[in-house]
Amino acid sequence: MLHKIKELAFVLSGKLNANKQSKIVFYHDVHSPKKRYTDMSTSMDVFKQHIQILKAEGYSPVAKIENKTKEIQINFDDGFKGIYDNKDYFIEHNLRPTIFLAISLIGQEGYMSTSEILELQDLGFIFESHAYAHENLTSFNDEDLNYELIASKTYLEDFLKKEVNEICFPIGYFSDRVLQFCDNAGYKILYSSIPGNYYNKRNDGLVYRNLVQFSSPSEFKAIINGAMSPFFGWYKRKQYVNPDENR
Repeated sequence: MLHKIKELAFVLSGKLNANKQSKIVFYHDVHSPKKRYTDMSTSMDVFKQHIQILKAEGYSPVAKIENKTKEIQINFDDGFKGIYDNKDYFIEHNLRPTIFLAISLIGQEGYMSTSEILELQDLGFIFESHAYAHENLTSFNDEDLNYELIASKTYLEDFLKKEVNEICFPIGYFSDRVLQFCDNAGYKILYSSIPGNYYNKRNDGLVYRNLVQFSSPSEFKAIINGAMSPFFGWYKRKQYVNPDENR
């Protein structure tokens, strides 16, 4: 019953806040019926429906957003192995998501190995930073926060043989101090878990993303058309920690 109420609320919000602004949507993993690595995973059947819907709604899935309207960038957090297992679908449909890697998780059970990551990169998948230990960045003291950011960037640039200047905050939490340390470490685009349109991004590099991994087809359609707008304040109050309350 609660799910139905939630679904109706999203659909109504999508109609009231309708727009075709370009957006980022994000997931954690995808899975086939045979193998699932995390409870945060989205079934391939649902993911395929999402892709069909965004195309039917006039959006183009893109590696990086360049236009203010009708583009959708797809993100995956953490680097789970289901993305690799289902790579053929992504390639067939010309989907090149950005995958944020936490260094401590690479090669662990359920996560992609270094060879799998490099194979996907050769196929056009994009890899960026998810910090080092996949922990709340606002909980670190200055020295450890600096390490989290710089060690991750250094490792990935050496491993991937490319510049890494984008980061996604683990667990979503951030603060003014975290933003400043990210800037000092050389990160240019900072991915939050606060919903919104891509071009609502701020001059400090912070961008907004819309969580869709548990969205039904009707919820997904509403979200890409603006349904998350009324929830911006709620997510910001939950994830923007200033001053760093958890230190």
